[in-house]
Amino acid sequence: MTSEPRDRRKVVVLGAGPAGLSAGYALARAGWQVDVYEQLDQVGGLARTVEHQGFRFDLGGHRWFTKKDELNAFLVDLLGDELIWVDRISRIYFDGHFVDYPLKMGNVLGEIGPVTGARAVGDFVLAKAQQTLTHRPIRSMEDAYVAQFGRTLYELFFRNYSEKLWGERCDQLSGDWVTQRSKGMSLLTAVKDTLKKADNQVESLIERFMYPAQGYGRISERMADAIAANGGQVHTGYRVVQADHDGRRLRRVVVSDGRREQVVEADAFVSSIPMTELARILRPDADRAVLAATEQLTYRDLVTVHLELDREQVTTDTWVYVHDPRVSFARLHEPRNWSPALAPAGKTSLVLELFCEAGDEIWRTSDEGLCELVTRDLAHYLHMIEPSEVIGGFAMRLRDAYPRYGLDYRGAVDTIKSHLKSFSNLQIVGRGGTFRYNNADHAIETGLLAARNLLGETTLDVDTVNSAAEYLEERRRTAAAPAAV
Repeated sequence: MTSEPRDRRKVVVLGAGPAGLSAGYALARAGWQVDVYEQLDQVGGLARTVEHQGFRFDLGGHRWFTKKDELNAFLVDLLGDELIWVDRISRIYFDGHFVDYPLKMGNVLGEIGPVTGARAVGDFVLAKAQQTLTHRPIRSMEDAYVAQFGRTLYELFFRNYSEKLWGERCDQLSGDWVTQRSKGMSLLTAVKDTLKKADNQVESLIERFMYPAQGYGRISERMADAIAANGGQVHTGYRVVQADHDGRRLRRVVVSDGRREQVVEADAFVSSIPMTELARILRPDADRAVLAATEQLTYRDLVTVHLELDREQVTTDTWVYVHDPRVSFARLHEPRNWSPALAPAGKTSLVLELFCEAGDEIWRTSDEGLCELVTRDLAHYLHMIEPSEVIGGFAMRLRDAYPRYGLDYRGAVDTIKSHLKSFSNLQIVGRGGTFRYNNADHAIETGLLAARNLLGETTLDVDTVNSAAEYLEERRRTAAAPAAV
């Protein structure tokens, strides 16, 4: 058995989603020995692509859009001619009709009618006036949506969907999620949208995005390939069960493939596994306050149902959001609308997202039962398909898919992060690892920042990713900014 050269530092990465892999990718290219451990049998995490009967499916659909040219350059360098441009069409299925999302006032008013439209505008003006006069802090998700859109539009387009997604009432959830996911978006931005179309200095990130032709999982697959090409290893089927430390640094982790355990030592560690899970497996144990904080934070789980259809196309959409509480799923997408390569010629498919809790009725239902359930809803409520068109299907069950922002979540997050950041050789990254609802491009950015920290730029703060108080889906064009990126 030969040892690694003494000047080649070793990093262990926990989790092979986009965040963990991007950190491993950057460090492997910088000459580090990289070992990545992933509990699933495939890389990509929530952003992986699965194959079945000649179809390719993303788990929920992920688009690449970012305001940062360096991240676009990273993606182009990684995937090159595998990338295609996709026109985005996202709509809300509302009361038997489709409404554009993000909301466009002409479209909204055409669907809700002039009386309700006038009430919506009046509610928005009233909400803005009350906020200006009272300076009442925005605490809940309901507060945030009403402040941005007024109560009428909140009740029509946001409340049912949000409560379906999170499994809790909007007045019991933090408004931070709304602020983070829709910075700067409001009724005013919907009104101003047509004016901005005439401004060639304002570039929309909504209408068009880059996407790997073979599915979003190709980003993770290519990073894993690059890690291996640079002498590293990606180990699938391993779960981290213990993390040993000396009070200042992590020293080793224990990983298990379900049959045996293995002790792995390293100079540094990058974790994208759920932050709460990492805190619980520390040895010696974290103090009582940290462990109590892990009990205060929860993640929302997800079941995706994948239907294969004997027809060429169902919709023209990239996403459809379904608010109707009678319908089992909250969102759907049609993969071939993202890339024709994701379905055989003459066929199409749908991915239906059912938000749930691990162990509940949806989670326990068989794949066959879930396919029957969503087929019934698609046919009976949305009138999108005929049951006879379904030629196959399966389901995927995804734990800890979405960090759930309760009203008092921030204190618990700060307590856990403060403890984890006390280990000088540990970086936490990604959606689960930082308990922050980021997009996949943000996850990759956190991984790249973590790598730079380990390479010597120790002042870079991963928590600054996706923190700018501006509208996420547009930017002012600069000379360096490529059009439509």
